[in-house]
Amino acid sequence: MTGKESKRKKAIQRARELGKEYENLYVGCAQSSFAAIVDSLRSEAGIELFTPEEEDKIFTALVGLSGGVGVSAKGSCGAVTGSSFAVSFASGKGRKEQLADKWASVTTCKNIRDSVVDKFLEEYGSVVCRDICFCRFGKAYDFTKQDVAIEFLSQSRKHPQCTVEGCTISKAAAWAVEKICDMKGVT
Repeated sequence: MTGKESKRKKAIQRARELGKEYENLYVGCAQSSFAAIVDSLRSEAGIELFTPEEEDKIFTALVGLSGGVGVSAKGSCGAVTGSSFAVSFASGKGRKEQLADKWASVTTCKNIRDSVVDKFLEEYGSVVCRDICFCRFGKAYDFTKQDVAIEFLSQSRKHPQCTVEGCTISKAAAWAVEKICDMKGVT
C-alpha cells in the first residue's frame, strides 16, 4: 500500500468514526455528516475544503436541514444533504464556471448522485428521512413532537444497526469522503 492509498483509506475510516461520534455530540445528521467529512479530509488526507471560519458558518446553516429539513422528516435525510453539500463544493462548479458552461452543474450533480444518492437508494430505497427511518427502524418518526424525537435519539444510540459501520451519518460521510478523495486524486 502506498502513502496515498493509506491516506484515502484512513480518511474514509475516520469519516465513519467521526460520523458516529458527531451524531452523539451534535444530534443532527446534516451538520454531523458535514463536520465528519471536513474534519476527516483535513486530518487524514490533507485536504482543506474550508477555512475554520467558513466551516463554522456552513455548519450553522446545515443545522436546520437535519431530520428531513427542519426536523419534518418529510424532506431529504440530513446525512444526504450534508454529504451532498461537501461533494458539491469539492466539485468546484460555481457561478463563473456555470456562466462559461451552462452544463457545468451536470458534473457536480453526477458526483453527488454517484457518491451519495445512488448509495442511499440502493441501501434504503430512498433519500427521504422518514423512508430511511422506516427502513432502518420499522417506524416513521414525527420529529416535530419532542417526545418522539427523544425516543428516536434513544433508539438510534442503542440500535444494533447504529454502529460506526452501520450509522447512516457514518456511511454518508464515508461515501462523500471517498468521492472527494477520488476527485482530488487521493488514491
